[in-house]
Amino acid sequence: TLLSCRANKKRLEDNNETSSEDYGRVCLALEMTEKRIGADWDGVTVLEKKQSRLAATLPNYLVTAMGKGDIRSVLKWIDANHTEDRANATTSVERFSMPILF
Repeated sequence: TLLSCRANKKRLEDNNETSSEDYGRVCLALEMTEKRIGADWDGVTVLEKKQSRLAATLPNYLVTAMGKGDIRSVLKWIDANHTEDRANATTSVERFSMPILF
């Protein structure tokens, strides 16, 4: 990553190893990474993908059905409403917001 390349370059500079082959490789890797990612990236900020539909919350009776191996009920529920993103549905917060399909 960009941050690790910068850290390696700084470590080599701090150890006065700027004439070593490792330093040349690190500088080349840093240059390529900066071109690919952008030199001003802070290593933290990431753009989230916009979703046109929000994921649905899986009803508790379907969580129970999944536990019993009744996948048919779950698949029927997913297919019943195409206005919600039911394929990416998660359980309720009380059940740790686990995804329906994993």
